[in-house]
Amino acid sequence: MPVEVSHESGRQIWNVALIQTKMAPPRLPPSCVERPALYERLQARGSRSVTMVCAPAGFGKTTLLARWTTTLLEQKNIVAWLSVDAEDDDPEQFAAYLVAAFCRVSTQVGQQAHQLLTHDMLTRVDTVVSVLLNEIAACKRDVSLVLDDVDRLSSKPVLALVSRMLRYAPDNLHVLFGSRGDPAMLFGQLGSPERLTRLGVEDLRFSVEDAHTFFSKSGRIALDRSSVELLNSATEGWVAGLQVASLTLRAPSDAAKVAKSLTGARLGTDAYLDEAVLSYLPPPILDFLLRTSILDRLGAGVCDAVMGKGARSWQRLEWLEQHNVFIRPLDEERQWFRCHALMVDALRRRASRQLADELPLLHRRASQWLAAAGLWQEAVKHALAEGNLENAAQWVENCAMAMVEHGDAHTLLGWIAKLPPALIQRNLRIRTARALALAAAMENTAAAEEIESVAARIANSRGKAREKAEAALPEVNAVRALIAITNDESERSLEFGRAAAMSASSSGHWVTRLAMTAQIHGLSYAGQLEEARKVWRLTASTDDNPTPVFENAYREYLFALALLVHGEMAEALRFCEGVLPGIEQIIGRSSGVAAGFAGFLTSIYYERNDLSRARAIITERATVPMDSCPPSGLMRLMRTSARFLARDGDMDAALAIIEERRQLAVTRNALRLQVNCDAETVRILLLQGQLARARRIAEASSKTVPMLCAGRAGTFLETRATHAMLLARVLIAGNEAERAPAILATVRDEIAAHGWKYLDGSLSALLALAFERGDMHQQACVELDRALKLGASAGMINTFVDEGEPMYALLRRFMESSPASTTRAHAALVERLFAAFDGQGEPSPAESGDRVASAADVLSARELEILTCVARGLSNKEVARELQVTAETVKWHLKRIFDKLGVGSRIEAVQIGLQLSRRPD
Repeated sequence: MPVEVSHESGRQIWNVALIQTKMAPPRLPPSCVERPALYERLQARGSRSVTMVCAPAGFGKTTLLARWTTTLLEQKNIVAWLSVDAEDDDPEQFAAYLVAAFCRVSTQVGQQAHQLLTHDMLTRVDTVVSVLLNEIAACKRDVSLVLDDVDRLSSKPVLALVSRMLRYAPDNLHVLFGSRGDPAMLFGQLGSPERLTRLGVEDLRFSVEDAHTFFSKSGRIALDRSSVELLNSATEGWVAGLQVASLTLRAPSDAAKVAKSLTGARLGTDAYLDEAVLSYLPPPILDFLLRTSILDRLGAGVCDAVMGKGARSWQRLEWLEQHNVFIRPLDEERQWFRCHALMVDALRRRASRQLADELPLLHRRASQWLAAAGLWQEAVKHALAEGNLENAAQWVENCAMAMVEHGDAHTLLGWIAKLPPALIQRNLRIRTARALALAAAMENTAAAEEIESVAARIANSRGKAREKAEAALPEVNAVRALIAITNDESERSLEFGRAAAMSASSSGHWVTRLAMTAQIHGLSYAGQLEEARKVWRLTASTDDNPTPVFENAYREYLFALALLVHGEMAEALRFCEGVLPGIEQIIGRSSGVAAGFAGFLTSIYYERNDLSRARAIITERATVPMDSCPPSGLMRLMRTSARFLARDGDMDAALAIIEERRQLAVTRNALRLQVNCDAETVRILLLQGQLARARRIAEASSKTVPMLCAGRAGTFLETRATHAMLLARVLIAGNEAERAPAILATVRDEIAAHGWKYLDGSLSALLALAFERGDMHQQACVELDRALKLGASAGMINTFVDEGEPMYALLRRFMESSPASTTRAHAALVERLFAAFDGQGEPSPAESGDRVASAADVLSARELEILTCVARGLSNKEVARELQVTAETVKWHLKRIFDKLGVGSRIEAVQIGLQLSRRPD
């Protein structure tokens, strides 16, 4: 599929396509022999089954799988096909083909995963596979995936993806592998051996009846049964050997002679093919096959380019197909063909001997034709085979930045990884593109090392080389800005965003957009909301691509964050509600940016006490992977989820979900998210009276936060504020409330100077409680008055309510002791606060009479779900997969179940739980 190039407004749009013929089963040859016994074994597979068809080349693996695909389609299954080659041994490229294979055959499966791959650069490949599996699980039909030549996959990351797919395969997914060898490491995740069906050499060998059918269908030479038996015995039922015999026979009487020669041939070697088949081909056909053997697939256009003028490649391809010379069409239109692997091996070996001097020229011709057609990956491969590193670099450079710009960062990283290190090292634009792709994939350490090395190379260049190198500076600074954003370093994002914007006019559109997006992030945390708003309006008004692809969606996300940081809750609510549906439609509900917006919305709804809407969003997002969610959105989603669980009395589940997010923060090195998780953990521990554990967290946090954040503004100031609130809560709970005001007041004043009304209000509310607990009642009322003013402005409810009884009592005393003018100013908000307090945690009406407790009285709804899964014999990991939670969360719940039921094992828990469930209400 060719590249799409548009010169409108001087902009090129590159559509870097996948090879479509890899995602369709090859057409069945006319001599295809039906194998009913094998079909019955394939049909007998169970749920979540895996079938391995494993044998050396030439035993008919691909033909069997292609024929079975036809049967599955007749049964109304969704069937995705992928022919694997060596270039697919890369996680990004493999995932791209895997998703595309499903999208090619279904509108029900693969669409969400495709949206993520296309539009969300932050999404990790394993997350894409998870989304794909969720789509398959949601599909109401049986789904099959055929991976042919899977033995070509050997890298650990790709094998990990395949293992993940097998481990979490839903019941309606059936995976079929074709392989020359047994990739045993893939099957350790199946759980039960009965899920695996194996077909090997002995199963695939032709019987005499099969061989007789084959020769009858080939139509070349009519053989009697004894001749067929002779040939089948000589080849030991090897299909390719029988095909060689079919091509070699000139008369029925030749059967004995051919059988004798076949007996001496080693199966799978190219030497016999060279002698028995190639030597009998017409010279023009043999010449055509030798020169085009450098290609992985044959098409008339590229073959004409390789052969030169007057090649008439279409006629050659047609002749080969008609004479069944180890070639088959790959598509219905018969535009592309592929030679059998055995034939290709024989041809390439012979070509290396006979055409050694010509091979570079042939590769050059192939590379140039493929590049002109926009088939960049194949063009790069042939340029490297030619030894033309400059051309290979040019093909990559031509579309590298556009690939990242259009969300194809993962594929680009796979491409670049295949280039020689020396070629990458001297090409600054390719290195910049790699740094950009790494940053987009949230591999920030590697991205920073790469881009700083490029910057040093530019700084050290001299003469004419320096002028050329400096032209890349806007791109370098734009990449630095993206790294700063994903590293949550707002000061650096503003610095590099401004630097990139100063000279971005001479660079691509992606530099301009990324520079302005970085400025929005930096300005919002610098306390300059109106400046951030101006930049946002300018970017939105000048953008020539209104579709919310990743860059635009991320810009909208950061502007929504700016509104939230500055306490503009009403505007933020309208903005998020207006933007999120479009983002979900284009990028997908499972994207990290969409999850970030959901985190914003749920925090706003929760803060405004619109609890039903907040709960609905959390429930909807329960199955959405959070690995790629930006920290600000993830932080708010975590906090709201934990507070709902705490309100429901499920403290262990609340702590489990916080710990899950904390581990992600540690993995990402996301300090702000980690400190927020610690602060929320401390809040819940103190509700449980676990002061000692809360102190240990405060002590550990105090060893790192001051050292990393001291004297720094932006997001680091927010982290300092969260840390101060964590420490203050521990001091208040530990009867050291008099120490808390000094910790809170200083950072509160810095926050106020930046105009961050929401955080200012939260700090002031906690400061009021610290003064009240320290018997400084007048100061408490002063701070509460400030907190209420900010709360009324920002629409804050549950910041006050979640402080519980101490805040309720302080509000009562404040309204009773303050002047009438003060109480009137706050009357509306306080009335709403008291209503929220009164509606929180109301006990259910007591039922008359004593009755025996049931399971529902003892266990929460989630605990009952988990116990039911345990009763079915599921492991912790299987329970986690079924309920869409982590295995760690399951462990937390099981511990809670054991404590509630007073048991020490899973068996006891199930027995007692079932007894309780049978008791009448």
